[in-house]
Amino acid sequence: MEHNSHLRYSGLATVRRSYMTEFIVECPKCRSAAFVTCDNPYSYCNGKLACANCSHVEHAESLIRYRVLIKKYCNNCGSTIDYTAPELKERINKINIKCPACSALQELQPRNEQYQIQYKSTSKVNDPIFSLPLWLQTEVKGNLLWAYNRRHLQDIKEYVESKLRERQTTRYTTMVERLPTFIKVAKNRSAILKVVERLINK
Repeated sequence: MEHNSHLRYSGLATVRRSYMTEFIVECPKCRSAAFVTCDNPYSYCNGKLACANCSHVEHAESLIRYRVLIKKYCNNCGSTIDYTAPELKERINKINIKCPACSALQELQPRNEQYQIQYKSTSKVNDPIFSLPLWLQTEVKGNLLWAYNRRHLQDIKEYVESKLRERQTTRYTTMVERLPTFIKVAKNRSAILKVVERLINK
């Protein structure tokens, strides 16, 4: 009887969201591997980017911007006042606006729309906080294989290596069960493991 520690998959019944507290990304400054971390995989407001190679650091809260909007009628002549100020770093509670029709100056309360700016990446897979390309990604037979971090990649590797894949839980669908078909099929096992090994050593 064949004895193989990789014959049966014995990984934890994790969901993909559980890996989303750390992302290895391409540093926007030096293009080396950098780390994006956050405390809560369901909230990225405290996200942080740090590169050990060039010492570049960014915090998600510094990317918060406000779009200030005013659409009201002039108190003097009744004309429409339509004003937008994009990408402000702070909320504005009151603003002095001159009516475009009668030039009457009035203090108005705008609506502040909060949003977060991100890097403009051309990569197919990016981290959800800064939108930087994931470091652990590569093509396999025309398909894209990627992982958020090394723990994620290691769990994918162990699943691919295994020949017996039993469900770890019936309560929900796990990360490995949601993997694309090209990763799961036996005929791609060798090719997948080769590129995974390259990513591990990257």
